[in-house]
Amino acid sequence: MAEKRLDALTLEILWQRLITVADQMSTTLARTAFSTTITASNDYGCVLIDADAQCIAHAHRSLPIFNRTMPYTTGLILERFGRENIRPGDVFISNDPWENAGHNPDITVITPFFKDDALLGFAASIAHHADVGGAVDTNQVRDSYEEGLLIPLVRLYCAGEINQTVLDFVAANVRLPTAVIGDIHAQVAANQTGAERCLALLDEYGLPDLRAVSAEIHKRSERAMRAAIAELPDGLYRSTVLVDELDQPLQLVCALEVREDEIFIDFSGTSPQQPRGAINVTFTFTHGQISYALKATLLPDVPGNDGCYRPIHASAPPGCILNAQRPASVSQRHRIGAHIFGAVIQALAEVLPDRVIAGSGFLVSTRVFAQAAEDKAISHSYLFSAGGMGANAWTNGISTVQVPALAGAVPVELFEITVPILTRCREFIPDSGGAGRQRGGLAQRMELGLLPGFDGTATVSVHAAGQNVPPFGLRGGDGGAPAQILRDGEVLSRAEKLLHASALSLTDTQATVGFETAAGGGYGPPKERELASVQADARDGLVSLEEAAALYGVVLDPDSLEIDLKATAAKRRAM
Repeated sequence: MAEKRLDALTLEILWQRLITVADQMSTTLARTAFSTTITASNDYGCVLIDADAQCIAHAHRSLPIFNRTMPYTTGLILERFGRENIRPGDVFISNDPWENAGHNPDITVITPFFKDDALLGFAASIAHHADVGGAVDTNQVRDSYEEGLLIPLVRLYCAGEINQTVLDFVAANVRLPTAVIGDIHAQVAANQTGAERCLALLDEYGLPDLRAVSAEIHKRSERAMRAAIAELPDGLYRSTVLVDELDQPLQLVCALEVREDEIFIDFSGTSPQQPRGAINVTFTFTHGQISYALKATLLPDVPGNDGCYRPIHASAPPGCILNAQRPASVSQRHRIGAHIFGAVIQALAEVLPDRVIAGSGFLVSTRVFAQAAEDKAISHSYLFSAGGMGANAWTNGISTVQVPALAGAVPVELFEITVPILTRCREFIPDSGGAGRQRGGLAQRMELGLLPGFDGTATVSVHAAGQNVPPFGLRGGDGGAPAQILRDGEVLSRAEKLLHASALSLTDTQATVGFETAAGGGYGPPKERELASVQADARDGLVSLEEAAALYGVVLDPDSLEIDLKATAAKRRAM
């Protein structure tokens, strides 16, 4: 009966229904969690995994890196605990960076589900938590021991009974135990939603398990990815990305080889892991970023699952910054990890110029830790701010959108409720997007100060990638503007940034701490940009009259903003 039901139409219906189940998990998590990183930033993921630890479907809002790490962690459960020792009512938990998503704040919760005592699959969620203890300024840490709580892969529930000892250990090691424990329970609830809805779906279609559905989804997805790879010319394509996050430049060296219907990516020659700065990357994170970059470029329309990634093989030498070994500090791994996407894109640009995007402005992660003077009450929150997206051959880059992550920005009003901070400024930065036939997305500027009337202090840690090496342009486009860290409206010098390690104190309501994100790179020669597009950007305040003339060769009347066609023609001829 199962074979008969899995015709193409039934398979498509089941496939979409499984994605909907993952979306229902996502909704449950977002509505029951405590911290703004989950409820507002959507910094989490929800997936359905088959009994062999292969991802079948993920929620639309799942962060791509999480969709790749959760199946890996699930495989470790099968390996360490044994299939025969996993029972109904078990729930597993871990945040080990080398076995999950690369840094401690991302906690994974995995729930196996059964039918008649037979293991059918797993519902899994991962979320960025409000706090895991450790140093307030993660730029200062020297190893993973200073980065807070590490939860090995253990049972949170055993045959339906909660392991309170695990939660007690978590609560004793974090600053915000109510929020963290509440978010863990929200993940358990999300998983339960996924398990129940998945079992109901199988009953509805009279299927004994997920094996036939999973096998067909994976087979068709793998076939589609192999076909997409086979369209590329065989060969070795290289890129080198310079990264300047510390006081010395680092490099990511990417070699991408196409062999018939498979891709092999190797990062030999990449800089070694660093003894400080918390910017080291575990290979689980690296592998996820590679997978996402290739999937988004080669096969964007097929829903993500493990079948898509079977023709992709990745490696990075142990001990390099993209395969850091214990006990390296990794809490700021996204500052280097975000460049992996760009390295893969640049390697593909030679053979797929019309399907790649220019460099994107990177995430700026701001962490506020405040303490009241009188009662010592602690408040703590993250604020994620996106740079500009890179342009492609057809469209401008989107302003202030996270690439390659998909987490959203916390609304200013919600952020100000969580911590005693007043947002003094949040605005687009004109002229920041890289010039090109298609313009890069604009960056944003933000400045924060203490809330008037608050008696206490706050430490604001700003982690801004791309301060010294801006996002790249493609096919003659200019790079985007670099990121900056601000103190009282002024850009911190390089020496000041190294001295303060980006953790700045606010002790009075006049002082401010802020940042400028990096902007997206442009695509194509700027002088090929349509005149009307430059004029529209000027009218919207995105490009100044001076830059319109200097970069695009478009001369506009300062009063009417009409194009001076004669002066523009002369200007462009001279470019």
